Amino acid sequence: MGYLEIISILGISFLLFRIWIVEYKLKEELKFRRRYFSRFFAYYTCLALAFGLAAYPFNIMVIVAFPILIVTSVWDVNFYRKFNTQEYWAKKRKWAILERITLHPPVVVVAIYIILNDARNYIQPPNLVIMVAIVIILFSPFFLIDERWTKRYQWPQALIVIGLVIASGVSLLLAEAFLWGVPIW
Repeated sequence: MGYLEIISILGISFLLFRIWIVEYKLKEELKFRRRYFSRFFAYYTCLALAFGLAAYPFNIMVIVAFPILIVTSVWDVNFYRKFNTQEYWAKKRKWAILERITLHPPVVVVAIYIILNDARNYIQPPNLVIMVAIVIILFSPFFLIDERWTKRYQWPQALIVIGLVIASGVSLLLAEAFLWGVPIW
C-alpha cells in the first residue's frame, strides 16, 4: 500500500470518526455547536486527506482555515480553562476532550504539511474565479447554519470569524495572483 492510499484511508477513517463523535456521540452535549464552522473545517480537512491531498478545493479550505485557527486559538484555551465548570460536559468529559483535540490540531498539522511541501502543488486552482467560487460554496454553511451568525449567538464572534475568513481568503487570493501568476479567468 502506497503513501496516497494510506493518506486516503486515514482521511476516510478520520471523517467517519468526526461525523460519529459530533453527530451521534456528543449530539446532546454539542447541540447547535455541532454546526460551528470550525467543525466544517475539520470535515474539509478529512476530505482533503480522503482525496490524498489532490483535491485543491479542500486543500484551499485547509489553508484558509490555518491562520484563522491560529488567531482563534484563544477560544481553545478558554474551552480547556472553563471545561470543568461546564455542566453539559458532565457525562461525557473524556469524549468532549477527544472531540476538541481532533477539531483544530489536525487542520493545523495538515496546513503546515501543505505549506512545508510547496503549497503551490496543493492549492493552485486553474484560475482565480474558480478559487473564489470554491471559497463561497465551502463557506456558505457558516452563513446558513452557524448560530453565531444566524441567531447572533456569542456576538460578535461571527463578525470576528467573517473578518478572519475574508482576510485569510483575500491573502491567499493575492498570493495566488501575484506570487504564482494564477490567471483571473
